[in-house]
Amino acid sequence: MKNLVLILFSFVSFSIFAQENVRGTIKDEKQQAVFAANVYWKNHTHLGVTSDFSGNFSIQKVNDTLVVSFIGYESQMIPWKKINDPKNLLIHLKSNCQQLSAITVKAKDPVAEKFSVVKLQKLDVYLNPIASGDPLKAITFLPSSTNADEMANPSIRGSEPDKSRVILNGVPVLKPVRNSQINGMGNFSLFNTEIIHKQYVYASNPPLTYGNTSAGIVEIETSREIDNNLLQIASSLATSGLFLSKKIGKKAFIQAYGNRQYSDPFLEVNKKSTKEINQFDSKDFGFNFQWKPSKKISINSFNYIIDEAYDVDAYRFAYYGKSMADNKRWISIQNLNYQLKNGMLMLNTGWDDTRNTYEFGNLYSESKNQSLYIALNYKHIFAKRNQIQLGVKEVYKSFRFSDSIPQYYYNHSPEAPAFYSKSSVDHHNPEFYLFSSFYINDRLMLSGGLRTNLPVDDQDAYLSGQFSLKYDIDKKQTLLLSGGKYHSYFTPNYYVRDFSMNRSYQFALDYDINFQKSSWHAAIYYKKDKGDWTDSDYRSYHQTKIIGIELALKQSIGKYLQFTCSNTFLNQKVESDGKWYDGEKDLDYFIKTSLSFHHPKYFNASLVWMGRPGLRYTRIESANFIEKAKAYQPNFAKEINSNRYKAYRSFNFNASRMFPLGRNSLLLFASVTNMLDQKNQESLEYNSDYTKSIDNYYGRRIYYFGVIFHLRGKK
Repeated sequence: MKNLVLILFSFVSFSIFAQENVRGTIKDEKQQAVFAANVYWKNHTHLGVTSDFSGNFSIQKVNDTLVVSFIGYESQMIPWKKINDPKNLLIHLKSNCQQLSAITVKAKDPVAEKFSVVKLQKLDVYLNPIASGDPLKAITFLPSSTNADEMANPSIRGSEPDKSRVILNGVPVLKPVRNSQINGMGNFSLFNTEIIHKQYVYASNPPLTYGNTSAGIVEIETSREIDNNLLQIASSLATSGLFLSKKIGKKAFIQAYGNRQYSDPFLEVNKKSTKEINQFDSKDFGFNFQWKPSKKISINSFNYIIDEAYDVDAYRFAYYGKSMADNKRWISIQNLNYQLKNGMLMLNTGWDDTRNTYEFGNLYSESKNQSLYIALNYKHIFAKRNQIQLGVKEVYKSFRFSDSIPQYYYNHSPEAPAFYSKSSVDHHNPEFYLFSSFYINDRLMLSGGLRTNLPVDDQDAYLSGQFSLKYDIDKKQTLLLSGGKYHSYFTPNYYVRDFSMNRSYQFALDYDINFQKSSWHAAIYYKKDKGDWTDSDYRSYHQTKIIGIELALKQSIGKYLQFTCSNTFLNQKVESDGKWYDGEKDLDYFIKTSLSFHHPKYFNASLVWMGRPGLRYTRIESANFIEKAKAYQPNFAKEINSNRYKAYRSFNFNASRMFPLGRNSLLLFASVTNMLDQKNQESLEYNSDYTKSIDNYYGRRIYYFGVIFHLRGKK
């Protein structure tokens, strides 16, 4: 706690003395702050600066013309003699609708953009109270997120992370997070926020343009343009990294980044809360390259490599020991867009090569997974604003497993018997789709889509269909009604080694109303999934039913405070052997609240509280000693999920302060997760004969802090 007080004190007391400056704030037409706008003197560009998260800037006073510019807005040029109040200058930027033709703008945006529940931009991620600058962690604070494991892997409206999909530039990315098996640590995604243009969240009935999924979709677009060159140097308690954004002539740019993650400083500061974590380490490198050789053609290439490993102490049935994993992965996504007179032709390809090893007691697993994705899409615009899109795609996936598997699933001790198994699974899934969206009138918009497969080998044929109806009641209120039937495949894992079919039926009604200083959101939805799957306790399920209700409020309080609050009711049922039971995520409430303070002269800070009932589980009631196994076999209660863990409560704090240094800037940040050190029960650990149990907890109090230095080049 002393470290935290010292950091907060430095935020408030640290200041930079300079010559007499001009200070002001930059906002757009909706009175929203414009982050990272360029501010410079026309004839003294070397004195240029950029606006901070709150749109504020401070620039050395010069008798010249002040220039303010940002991509997508008209530049403002203000002669010195017209600056009446140099200490409180307010600048409004207007959208530049003339930069691109209407057809070009629509052709590049997703055909189903209007039907997304949430659209996040880079600033939204940085200002999110729990995101820590990570795009997927930002989603976990949305009302539609029902993520209950403190990870960044999206879990939307009651669905499991394996069913939700993350799409990057039109290509699906499976398992988009780092070290996802480390409790409380593997909660960061593979994506760098600096390369992101927009992020869409389709919480229910995601558009069939992206493929079949029985849950929500998160669609991420990388940067389309960069405004100036940038070098970012970051260092924190567990990571050091570099980010470079650079123009290459007038038609291309590259964004490259690399990070090294290390555990020693983090574990030393948080040694009382991280006793189960022995070590973690990762090295990653990524780059995003875009080239526009002509007005009609654009090429984008995203490539990412990561090598990560961890060593933790874990529990499984009655065995407690080291859990060690190593993961090497290469992701490559290529996009070619060709602009036509009234539309766009798009070729998207993706390659994912992953190699894993995992060791725990007498279990040792090696897997080699490869995925190839190819899609050809055509989007056509007619009657000015209506669109139709169609396409074909092929996905080939190859999974290779070489395992040493416990002979008795409940005995993981190193000396227990195990057997060797080698298996392989291949999967082809060619599909064709058609999707259209059009305006019935100025307020009513309708979309619909169909997607079918071309069966390969012994696959079943299927036809997926959906509709969405969006009605703008007035300028403030919007209704979104959607429904559909979807087909998808489970991804093979340690428990299931095949691509089994999952069918999903979904209906949702979303309502939004926006005022000048507040906004409200409400939703009700229903989902029914059919398909066979097995959980980590080797129980088999066949169906899931979910009914959910969401309520959310965002309220501005004065100039610097913002309050948010959301609550989700989730009724989840699962079916096993013909009988229905409460689901693990059967929750009477899931509350998320935050109070955020953003002030350019002092600091940015957020307090976040989250609470929900504990997850449901099936208790082990007794055990029988099995002579051959030399271990006790647990006997689970007949009533599945009849018990519930203790309620979950988490109170988090984060703060940051940005210091402008001419054109450059310095950002200090700090956070405290689970500030009150709540013992949030995650699971039970049993002794060897299952007669006694102790609580296993989610992450305890965690301190984290770091610094980011921005070096900005000339525009």
